[in-house]
Amino acid sequence: MERRLECAGFWSFKEFPDVSHYGTNTGAQRITYALDMATSSAVPVEEYLRTTYHPDMEYLEGQLVERHVGEYFHSRLQSLIIGLLLSRERERRFRVFAEQRVKVSDRPRYRIPDICVKAVPHPITPILLRPDLAIEIVSPDDEATEMLAKIGDYLAAGIPHIWVIDPYKRTLVEADQSGIRQSESQVLSTSLVGEIDFAELFHQLDEPAE
Repeated sequence: MERRLECAGFWSFKEFPDVSHYGTNTGAQRITYALDMATSSAVPVEEYLRTTYHPDMEYLEGQLVERHVGEYFHSRLQSLIIGLLLSRERERRFRVFAEQRVKVSDRPRYRIPDICVKAVPHPITPILLRPDLAIEIVSPDDEATEMLAKIGDYLAAGIPHIWVIDPYKRTLVEADQSGIRQSESQVLSTSLVGEIDFAELFHQLDEPAE
């Protein structure tokens, strides 16, 4: 089963495959190898892990991958989501992270979600393993193949919930082991973080900066 989804003002997902028949460790591997925006020269993983990049870069089996730098709506929505999640951390027992390196494969592959959430208790390590929620916010330069590759890596790593939020067309896409789908409402939820009403967050995006 496939659905055609228009998910952003600057790009669109073409066809979303149904990944319900993939196992946790192999979930969506068919889309994991979609075109990645990687640099041409190989870099040892040890060098990547000890190096600070500005802005930080992802790492895919020896290749450094540039991340699109967020602009106003991306940055503002990221801040609003983080602020909301921070207000729930103590009550719902999780930690929220902004642009944290996440190991998604032993091949090795490291991704950097815009936001991720991890239930507590968890080990405190420089690299986060298997967060409970990964959130990507669409940037104007994002390509469908790049976003599909990220979703595939997150699913293959066993991350149970992935959200892709478009601050331009105000659409929400969620992915898990049952598939990838566009939300019919402006509310997304997991048992860990509870409900998030993105209609309210989108309304805050429109408030004048006065």
